[in-house]
Amino acid sequence: MNNRTRYYLDLLSESQQRLVKAEAQEAGTISEDILHQFSSLIDQLTEHRDTAYESGQDLLALIGTHHPQLIPVIDRGLFWFFGGECLHYLTDEEIERFQHMEDAAAQHEAEGEEYDYRAASRSLHVDRH
Repeated sequence: MNNRTRYYLDLLSESQQRLVKAEAQEAGTISEDILHQFSSLIDQLTEHRDTAYESGQDLLALIGTHHPQLIPVIDRGLFWFFGGECLHYLTDEEIERFQHMEDAAAQHEAEGEEYDYRAASRSLHVDRH
């Protein structure tokens, strides 16, 4: 698994953990189906299944359209990673920042260096304020 996929898989797991925590604090907040879809998506990405990206887009679009109250719990980077309709939930500024991060990652890779997505993501959020 490459560094980029590992990073976004970690974000997916962290978002799932926040949803599980929210459900534990207030039962009925998160549907069992959404939690199951997160688990399935994590498995698909871990197993490098082609269906992972479409499943991710479907899940995030479902959350965006039918459960918008959950969007703050989902890491913004996941909307970027899965792309497609998910990009509608990002601001133009966020898209520009994620694109800059991807460009920097590609440059590092071309130079044979490993790119630290986590550190780059933190700087994206720090630069905003």
